[in-house]
Amino acid sequence: MKKANRLTNNASFSYIYKHGKAVHGAVLAVHFVVAGSIKVGISVSKKIGKSVIRSKVKRRIKESFRHIIPLLSAKCNYVVSAKEGIAEKDFAYIDKELRALLKRVKHLD
Repeated sequence: MKKANRLTNNASFSYIYKHGKAVHGAVLAVHFVVAGSIKVGISVSKKIGKSVIRSKVKRRIKESFRHIIPLLSAKCNYVVSAKEGIAEKDFAYIDKELRALLKRVKHLD
């Protein structure tokens, strides 16, 4: 994912959690708020596993979102949160669920 599309500031995450809307799936939750550009932040709790597992999950979510960014119809800031059970899922499952969540809120055709 390009640097211009990353959310890194803790205040941005807090703002999206507080003022945005959310949609939940089995192993992912997507929080979003309308903005001027598309930016993505990824949140993976220590409940998911050790650092190696958390990094693996983050890489899979980033790669999935990298392919989705050109297809998005809404300019929003997103925070993708991983839920327990994601560590056992493969990339195809994560990609499919992320696309389904974005279609549910009509940000992806």
